[in-house]
Amino acid sequence: MKQIPFMKAPGPFKFAALVFTIICTLLYPTSATGGDNPSLRKKFLTYSEETNFAKTPKFEQTREFFHRLEEYSPMVHNTTFGTSPMGRELSLVIVDKDGLTTPEEIRAKGRVIVLIESCIHSGEPDGKDASMIFIRDMVVHKKNIDILDNVSFLFIPIFNVDGHENFTALNRINQNGPDELGTRNTAHQFNLNRDFLKGDAPEMRAWLKLYNRWIPELFIDVHVTNGADFQYVMTYAIDNQTNNMEPGITRWSSEIYEKELCRRMEKVGFPIFLYGSFKKYNAPESGFIADTFDPRYSQGYAAAHNRLGLLIENHIYKPYKQRVEATIEAFIASARIISENKESLQETLRQADIYTSSPASRQEPFGFQYKASYSDSIMVDYLSWGRDTTISDLSGGEWVTHDYSDPITIKIPVFTKYEPTFSIKIPQAYILMPQYTNVVELLDLHGVQYKRLTQAAQVEVETYRYTGGTFSKRQSEGRVPVAAEFTTQTETLEYPAGSIYIDMDQPAAKIAMWLLEPAAPGSLTYWGFFNVHVQSTNEFWIRPQYMEVKGREMLANDPELRARFEQKKKDDPTFANDPQAILMYFYDIVRKRSHQNNELHPVWRVMK
Repeated sequence: MKQIPFMKAPGPFKFAALVFTIICTLLYPTSATGGDNPSLRKKFLTYSEETNFAKTPKFEQTREFFHRLEEYSPMVHNTTFGTSPMGRELSLVIVDKDGLTTPEEIRAKGRVIVLIESCIHSGEPDGKDASMIFIRDMVVHKKNIDILDNVSFLFIPIFNVDGHENFTALNRINQNGPDELGTRNTAHQFNLNRDFLKGDAPEMRAWLKLYNRWIPELFIDVHVTNGADFQYVMTYAIDNQTNNMEPGITRWSSEIYEKELCRRMEKVGFPIFLYGSFKKYNAPESGFIADTFDPRYSQGYAAAHNRLGLLIENHIYKPYKQRVEATIEAFIASARIISENKESLQETLRQADIYTSSPASRQEPFGFQYKASYSDSIMVDYLSWGRDTTISDLSGGEWVTHDYSDPITIKIPVFTKYEPTFSIKIPQAYILMPQYTNVVELLDLHGVQYKRLTQAAQVEVETYRYTGGTFSKRQSEGRVPVAAEFTTQTETLEYPAGSIYIDMDQPAAKIAMWLLEPAAPGSLTYWGFFNVHVQSTNEFWIRPQYMEVKGREMLANDPELRARFEQKKKDDPTFANDPQAILMYFYDIVRKRSHQNNELHPVWRVMK
C-alpha cells in the first residue's frame, strides 16, 4: 500500500490515519494503486473498448456507464437538461474537482468551463465514446487529473437521443465504423445543427437554456465528415475568419488556441487540418478554402456570443478507434491550452463583453456574409494520398481513386483572406412589435436582454418594407425558406404600448442581429417567421370599377396626384388608352393607403 502523509503521524494520530487510509483505499482505490488495479480497469471498460471499437453503446448503456462513474467518484455528477419528443432524458454530465454543479460555484473557484457535445448527428458517435474514456481516465485512472485544477467540464454524451436509438447498419454506409449507428435527424426530422438560432426542436430549446445559463468559455462539438479523402484523422473549424467574434477573442483564438491545438495534436501523432473544401473537387493542389459558419451552426453560435467554439470533423474513412483516440487527444489539448492560459482568456472574454456592450462596437459595419478572396494565400504542407482519375465504367464520369499505400505531402495554397459580401450598420437598438410573442420567447432562450415600453410614442427609425420574396420550392427543417426583397428607409412611426426595446449595448447583441435582420443567413425572416409581411395576406374588397367615383375625388383633392397622372398618360400612350390600367392606377394607391404597413418588417432599427 502506498503511504500518504497521514501514515507518518506520531502517537494517537497514527491509528486514525490508518483508518482514514483504509477508507480512502476502499472508496477511491486508484489513489492507492496509481490506477493499475485490474478489477477497476475491467469494471470501467467501455462497450466500445470491449468490442475493439466495432460497436458503440446505445442510450441506456451510455447512461449506465456514467452513473457507475458517479457512484465511484464525487467529481462526477449526472443530471438532465430536458426531455426529447419521445420522452428520453437529455443527459448532462458535470465533472468538477470539488463536485460543484453550478456555474456560479465553479467560477467562484476561478475555473473555466468547457462544454463538450456529442451525437448532435447521432450517426457520428465519436465524441460520445471519447467522452466516456476521457472522463474515466481522469477520475478513475487519474490521467490528466491536474486539468481539473483550472477547468470544469459539461458533457452532453448524446444530444439527439431519439435519432441515436434508431440503430441500424444502413446509416452512413460509407463511414468506417462502428457497425451500427443512429440517424442524423431527430424524431421530428430536425437537423439540430441548423436549429441553433430558430430553436424549433424541443431538444434545442432545452440546449439554449443550458448554454445561456452556463455560457462556457469553450464549446466543442464533435462530428464526422462526409467529404474528401486525405491522411488526417481530424479536421476542425473555428470561426475566426469573420467578424462574428469580437476582435480580441479572434486574436486570442488564432494566436493562442488554434496554434497550440495544431502543435499539440501533431506532437501526439494526430496532425489536424482546417475543415473546408478545395477550389476543384478532390484536387487539393487547386487551393483550399476554409468554411465559415453563421450561428445556425454550433461553433458559429458560440462565436456570436463572444465565446470560443471548436467544430471537430473527424474523417469518415478512418477506423473508428483512430477517430475516438484523436478526439480524446483534442479534448486533452484543448483543456490544457485553456487551463494554462486561463487568466488571459478570462480577461479577453471580459473585455470582449465590455466592448460589445458599448457604442464603440457599432462604429464599424457588421458583415453577415463572407467569401474567400483569391488575391491572398499561403502555401502549406498538406497530407494527401496518391490518386488516379479514370473514366468510370459504371457512371461514365470521372472517378477519383486514392492509393492508401502512397501517402504524399504536397504544397497547396490556402486562401486566408475573407471579404464581406453583405454588411449592415449596427443600430443602437431594435423595437419589436409586441404581438410577436414567439420571437420574445426566442430572445429569452438566447439570453438577449430587452425591456417593454409601457406607453405608445412616436420615434424616428430605419425600417425595412418588403417588396416580395423568393420562396424555396422545397421545405427545409419543416419550414419554407424565403429570400426576402425589401426597401430601406427612415420613417417616423408610432410604436404601441408593450413593444419590445432591445438595446444593443449588451453581450448578446450579435445574436439579436442574426435573429432580426431580414437579410442575415438563418434569420427569422429566412425561416418564415414573418411571411405575412413578406407576402401580405390581407385582401382588399373593393371593385376596381369603384375607382370611376373615387378616382375623380382623388384628382379633385390632390393637385400633385393630378399632375403625376396627366404626366403618366402623356409619357405612356399604352396606359392612356387602357381603361382598366387607369382604374388600377387609383386602386393601387387606395390599397396601399388602406394597408400601408402590411409589408412593414415588424422590427424597427433605432439609429440614434
